[in-house]
Parts: sequence; C-alpha cells; structure tokens
Amino acid sequence: MRPKLWHHILTGISGAFLLGTTVYAVIRYGSLPEKIPTHFDGAGIADGFGHKSTLVMLLFLAWMLFGLLTVVVFFPDAWNVPKRSPRTLAAAADMIAVMKLVTVLMFCWMILCSVQGWNLGPWFLPVTMVGMFAPLMHLIIASVKK
Repeated sequence: MRPKLWHHILTGISGAFLLGTTVYAVIRYGSLPEKIPTHFDGAGIADGFGHKSTLVMLLFLAWMLFGLLTVVVFFPDAWNVPKRSPRTLAAAADMIAVMKLVTVLMFCWMILCSVQGWNLGPWFLPVTMVGMFAPLMHLIIASVKK
C-alpha cells in the first residue's frame, strides 16, 4: 500500500515545523537561562524547571517519533488492525498521518514554550487529546463499517 499524496503533504508540513523549531532552539540555546520550564500541569502552567539541556532530549524524542511514524506507514503488515480490509488499512494510514502531524505540532509548541519561558495554555491538553483521539475514532468507525 502506497501512501496517499496528502500523507506526503502532511509529512512535509510536519518536517518543516520540526526543522524550523529545531533551528530556532539551536539559535536561541546559547542565550537561554540555565533553568527553563520542563514540565507543565494539566492547565498548561509550568510547574517543573530543569537545565536547558533537556531541550536536546525533547528535540531528539520529537525527531525519533517523526521518523518512526514516517517509516511505519510503509509496513502495513506489521500493523495490528482488525479486519485487514483495504478500507481499514487506508483508515489506519490516515490515522498515522494525522497523528504524526499532531505529535510534531505538540512537541514544537512544548519546545517553543520552554525556549520562550511561556506556559502551554489551558487549551493545549484538550486540543492535543482531540487531535489524537479523533483519528483513532475514525479508524474504529472505518473498521466496523461494511
């Protein structure tokens, strides 16, 4: 199964955001204070602070997830999906493409907030949850449709 054109477009958008965030974080790294926000509560308010080197770990994790979600779409035989019909496999590929974009945007916003010293905002958790669960619900609905 080959990825659809819009999957490639979403991957390009995800990669561009991640690359831009990485470049921005690298440029700003030298001027960052030693302690930056590293943990946020459910309301998006910074409640934990750590060394600025934690940005490296966050960027590494973001790039690893981006890479994994980019590669996994090429191996549908490894997916654990019910009723391996073409419709279900297409819905699973759609889910991966959207979840990759949501994951990258989530990491980019967390990195930007850590670099700037901002809070995530009260909208961050609900928007992230909807962004993750909506594609999953789409997959479930597509897998039970006849």
